[in-house]
Amino acid sequence: MDNFSFDSFDDFFQDDSDAIKWSERDWAKYVRKSDLEIGRFASLYSLNRPQGKTLEEIAQAAGWSLANYANPEVDSYYASYSQSDMDDDEGGADFSYEPWTLLNHPVFIITKALFKCLDEHMGRLLLEVGASCAQTWGVAKSISEASNFLSLAVNSTDLGEDTLARCHYKMGAASLNRLLAKVDSISMPESRDGKERLARIRNIVFDLRQLCLNLAEQSAQARGGGL
Repeated sequence: MDNFSFDSFDDFFQDDSDAIKWSERDWAKYVRKSDLEIGRFASLYSLNRPQGKTLEEIAQAAGWSLANYANPEVDSYYASYSQSDMDDDEGGADFSYEPWTLLNHPVFIITKALFKCLDEHMGRLLLEVGASCAQTWGVAKSISEASNFLSLAVNSTDLGEDTLARCHYKMGAASLNRLLAKVDSISMPESRDGKERLARIRNIVFDLRQLCLNLAEQSAQARGGGL
């Protein structure tokens, strides 16, 4: 493996970026900004998905469209995204003049927001049905695995490792399939809210799994072939 050279650290930032001069306080603000965007997207998803809006429609409205992600016809995804973000009047956090990292990547923001919704609904559901420790651990493990695989996939794509990204997306989809099996084993809640929560959990997992499959296919196209 090639040695990582800190002499080329400036390459990670835009030419006009002042991020290399940032203090720890500046980076802390950057992290909080990402967290706020994740929370904002989670709220928009929770409000609009039950009304029939698609994930892409919600992402577009939030300013985190996936339309150009892993598109082989786009020479630079970040350049395209940055420009569309500056041209977008609908809002969303403006990261245009800040360094591009995993924390402000659209797929990272969107998937973390969905996992945030999933964690909230799942926790309440397991509490209501009185799930066992083993059952709770199994669900938590599958969620953690899927979240980790998606983060690795995004990072792999940005490193130009499209085949590795596809592998991670497919492993993420497999983890979500295992999660669905565990969800099906959960006792049916008695309350109306509990039944609605269970339906939302399934919808979130389905959205995440479909996103994994779509991005895996796009990664294959970017590579010019499959595994």
